This record gives sequence, C-alpha cells and structure tokens, in this order.
Amino acid sequence: MDDRPPLAKRLRDHAVLAAACAATAVTVLYAVLLTKLAAVDMADGAWSSVYVPRGMGWLMLFTPLAVIGTCLLWVAARRGRPWRSAVGWMLAVAVALTALWPGWNGFSWMRGPHMDLFGYQVPEGSASGKPLGSWAGHPVSGLVVRIREDGVTAYDGEGRRGWGHSAPEGTKVCGMSTDTPSGTGVLAYAGTAATGAATGAAAGSGPCGTRLVAVDLAEGKERWSKEVPDPVGTVTAGGSLAVSATAGAVLAHDLQTGAERWRAPLPRPGATVQETAAGQDRVLVTLAWKEGGGELLALDVRTGAVAWQAPLPAGPGRPRIVSAGPAAVIADDRLLLFDDAGRPRGNAAEAPYAPTDDGKRRVFGDVLVVAVPEREKREVLEAYSLTDGRRLWRRAFDPDWSVRALGGVDRTAGRIAVVTQGAFTHLWHLDPHTGGPSGESTVLRDLPMGDAIALYGRTFVNLDPGGSLPPIFDVAPAFGW
Repeated sequence: MDDRPPLAKRLRDHAVLAAACAATAVTVLYAVLLTKLAAVDMADGAWSSVYVPRGMGWLMLFTPLAVIGTCLLWVAARRGRPWRSAVGWMLAVAVALTALWPGWNGFSWMRGPHMDLFGYQVPEGSASGKPLGSWAGHPVSGLVVRIREDGVTAYDGEGRRGWGHSAPEGTKVCGMSTDTPSGTGVLAYAGTAATGAATGAAAGSGPCGTRLVAVDLAEGKERWSKEVPDPVGTVTAGGSLAVSATAGAVLAHDLQTGAERWRAPLPRPGATVQETAAGQDRVLVTLAWKEGGGELLALDVRTGAVAWQAPLPAGPGRPRIVSAGPAAVIADDRLLLFDDAGRPRGNAAEAPYAPTDDGKRRVFGDVLVVAVPEREKREVLEAYSLTDGRRLWRRAFDPDWSVRALGGVDRTAGRIAVVTQGAFTHLWHLDPHTGGPSGESTVLRDLPMGDAIALYGRTFVNLDPGGSLPPIFDVAPAFGW
C-alpha cells in the first residue's frame, strides 16, 4: 500500500524548499554586499560625507525583508518535510545557485553603473617632460595625442603607443594649438637646435614660438615647420589658418602648407599680443598696453585687415578668448560677447560670472559650459549662449563635490562628459543645451587620476607633472563588487 503524499503536494513541498534555498542564497549575498559597502566603500572618512554609496539604501531596505521572507519560507518548508528526498535537495541547491544571478543583477540595478580601470600605459618616470595638453583624433579612430615639453606621443584606440616626435636637441615644446581643424595640430617650440648647441644653454631657453610645427594627427607626419623671428609665444589653429604673433605683428600661415597668408601689424607701438584665436570669419587677438589696460582686436580672416577693436576691462588675470565665432572673451572673470561690428552685447556690469580656469570650461558650438563656485560653498555647472549671453541651464551637485574635468561632446549621443569628485568620483553625460542627464551617473572606481586630466570618451589623459601616473588609461563597465 502506497501511503506517500499525493504528487501535487510533493511537488508543492519541493517548490517551497527550492524557494527557501533561493531566498537564503540571495539574503546571504545581500548581507555580504551590505557589509562590504559599510566596511570598505565608506571607509577612509566617507562616513563624514553627506553622500553614501549608491545602492546602500536599497540594500538596507531589502536585506531585512529578505531575511523575513526567508524565515517564512523555511517555516513553510519544515511543515511539508520535503528534505527526505535527495532529488529534492539537489534541485533546491541548483535553484539557489541559479538565484544568485538575478540577485546580483538586482544589486547592479540598485547601485547603478560603475566603471573601473581597463587598460593603461606604464608611468613615464620623473625624467619625462612636463605635460602641456592633449589632442584627440577622429572619434571613430579613438586616437589620443599627449603633448609634453620633450615631445609628442600618440596612442591608438586600444591605448597602445603609436607614433611620436621628440623635441630636437636644444629645444622644447612650449605651446600648442587648442584645436586641431582638419586633423592638424600646431606646436610652438622654444629655442633651436643650432642655438642650443652653440651656446650650451639649457634646452628651450630661448623665447617660446621660435619654431612652429604642424603635425598630421592621423599619420603622425610633420606637415611643415617655420622659423618665427622675435615671437611672443602664442599659437592657435582654426579654420584654414595657423596663427602666431611676433613683437610687432600677427602672422597667419596656411594650415596645410605653411605658406604665409598675411602679416598684420599691431595697431600701435607698445602693444603686446597675449592670445590669438582663429575662426571661419575672423581672427581675434587680445592685446595689452604698456601703460595698462587691454583691447580685443578682430582681423579679417582672408586679408588680416582690422575689422574692429574693442576695449577690455582690467582684472586679476589676463583675458582669455572663449570663441572666435561668435566673438566671446572672458575678462575680469566676466563673459563678454561682441557682435559682428565689435559692439558689446548687453551690459558688461551684468555679464555672467565665468572663472578663467581652462580645465573647467568648454565651448560646444555656440554654448559655453563652465564650472562656477557658488558663494564658496559648492561648484555648479552653468551653460550660456554665446549669441545673446542667456543662461541656458544650471546644474548643482552635492555641497562637497567639485568638477574635475569637462570632456568633449559624444557626437553620436550629442552629450558632454563631466567628471565630479566628492566622496566618490562620478562620470556624467549631459545635454549641452539643456543640462539634462543621460540616465544615472557612472561611479569611477579607484582610477589613477591626477589633478589635471583630459577626457575623450572612455580614455583619460593625465596631465600632472612628475611622471608617476599612467600617461593615459581607459575605463570599462565593472562587473565585480
């Protein structure tokens, strides 16, 4: 006589046992993860921050609920006494192990996206030259070029070292163009190999800009080089021109061939060129006078003729050109805009406050995005239209967060990259016109970032001197805890 329970009851009892084992596995997983967040991620003073690791609040809620649910399932399983079956136990253990995967995915959802180190270049050592900046090739190529005083090094889309140029003996790289129109960057050198060898002076001890070199980013070839007499150390590239300056004139060379296009004398003796910027319609030049004060000079991009002149207010730092088209300058920490005739747009006294820290301001088309201290309590991001000066949006972060870097626009998604630093480092992707984020920010974990960095997609470029940090490194989504 068969006195075993009906098949339906046995199946139900085994299902309850499997559910209890699965709940136990997920509960233990969440308890371990909660302990890790509390004991490791919030160590080193993070408890004093107003920010806690993402996902910790959800874990503090779900872990007790999971414990209660697990206890109720084991009470129900004990009543059915299904553990007499070895097959039932095997199935229950298999279900418990399988449940760890959706449990882990649930935790990944709670904590949001994370990235950690994927690949890096070995640090260069203390003998390396001081970093000056970086360029990026076409976004599809992933090419990144890092410029130092002792030379230029390119890295391909996989972070491998590619072509490079060393500064000739007796010279050093002292300046570079910010932009690389048509894939061409321009370098300014100090000193020459001949003078360095003849005089025995330190490398690059002469004035900056004695030699200009145009470099093709795609192939790493030198397009042309020019010797510049009596330079003042400024160089820029924009449109089809490479623009530099001497003590008495502004020089424009063809960006592709190096042929001199025009030479524009300065409007009066005693003027010193501080910065140049070239656009499609004009070349902007900031001038300083011996007796004090300054001026913004606009030159015709085709002939070098003076288009207009406008005075600039004096301030603690030298004026910085934000954009050549539309014409925009930061002077006395104020954003000043000018129309095509050189007339100021709006009242200068009411112009937006915009610090001149180059690493914390970027231009995206006709939009300026800048990090601005808010009464010395926090840093906020603000965006202004360069056509009329309107503030387009404002985004505040947690009080103890600061903006580390602004990256370029992702051309496929049309969003800018922002790195913020607080108790944890975050990577944001924002719409440059609205400030709206693309989903949650990404937590960047344990990355070898210096104080000065540049960001291109998922590639970080360290610009700190000393050579103790990787010159570049890449990040990738983190799957571990």
